[in-house]
Amino acid sequence: MKWISAICILLLSSSLSFAADEEATVRAKGFGGDRSDAIEDAYRNAVSQAVGTYVSSETSVENFVVVKDAITTRSKGYITNYTIINEGMQTDMYQVEIEATVSLSPLKADAKLLADAIGGVRFLVMYDPRKVKEDEVSNYEFAVERVNEQLAQQGYRYIEKNRFDELQREAMNLMEASDTTEMSYVQRLGLKSGAQFIIYLKNIRVDSRSEAFDTRFSSVVKMDVKAYDNCTAEGLGTVSIEGERSTSRELKSTVKDGIASASKNELGKLMTLFNSYIGTWVNTGTPFELRFYNIGGFREFRDLRDQLKSDADFGGQFEITSVPEYTRINCTFKSKPDDLAFKILDMTDAVLAMKSKKVDVKLIYGRQINFAPQDQNFDNR
Repeated sequence: MKWISAICILLLSSSLSFAADEEATVRAKGFGGDRSDAIEDAYRNAVSQAVGTYVSSETSVENFVVVKDAITTRSKGYITNYTIINEGMQTDMYQVEIEATVSLSPLKADAKLLADAIGGVRFLVMYDPRKVKEDEVSNYEFAVERVNEQLAQQGYRYIEKNRFDELQREAMNLMEASDTTEMSYVQRLGLKSGAQFIIYLKNIRVDSRSEAFDTRFSSVVKMDVKAYDNCTAEGLGTVSIEGERSTSRELKSTVKDGIASASKNELGKLMTLFNSYIGTWVNTGTPFELRFYNIGGFREFRDLRDQLKSDADFGGQFEITSVPEYTRINCTFKSKPDDLAFKILDMTDAVLAMKSKKVDVKLIYGRQINFAPQDQNFDNR
């Protein structure tokens, strides 16, 4: 993978110059439906060049794409000034070329923060077979493969299809007959796979028609895709992606072509949801979900929450959900999961009613950490 870093540096060296005061002068082009959109695109491309050089040389390749793309969504925060060199209409798009000054000090600090917080991100592309008609399963299977293919081409890490099939069988065996909820199934698969983020294919719609006196078929495929942060069970949004109209003598061929073109041409819409979400961690801290089993009641957790709020490493809104024998706290934290786990252990020891339980970590899954009494057997199914 070292050649990736080398190529990135070579490609950028001609358009990126550094000054002693940690600034970079970058030339970048942008395209859009109008002048404003084109300038915004040029901003993103300028920052992408700058962060690409830094991340490729100082951050592990494993996180290169995720960190770069997340930082790029925050482009305005790093450009101190710019000059438009060229602009005008190109066919049906407006194009601008800018020379921008990018402030590297905050960019480097934010990139390091995200690289530490993200860890080894993997995406799981999936669908729920319980929600799909038997004659449509092949379309969903094909869609999973095509989306994985596009993730690989863009440098993202993902769960291989054969591993997904194994996990799917295991998850179905563990599901209770009465548990038909979509979210439970999604989370179970995500947990078993070790994927932090889920790309869930919810609905594939095919609009087909016959043409040329029924000698050929024409189809347009649309897919509804949901994005999940599986560590915190948070839905990040749904996008609808559409393929190009395909014509062939075989109906199945037109459907597959439509799925392939939708995955290739419009996956960026979906990845923007993930990248924008990760980019917000720079200001708010990394989102975590803390789960506590058989540790205490709401009164005890009020004392724990007060400690969290007084610690500068925690931020955002502290959301507490509590039922008998189980409490969940959603919060943000400005360091790594193991640092958070150690802090929680110290804090629970400082709460008299919790100290006697000898709270211990039972599971760290990405940004979800589960706690229970030290002598208690733990089953997170």
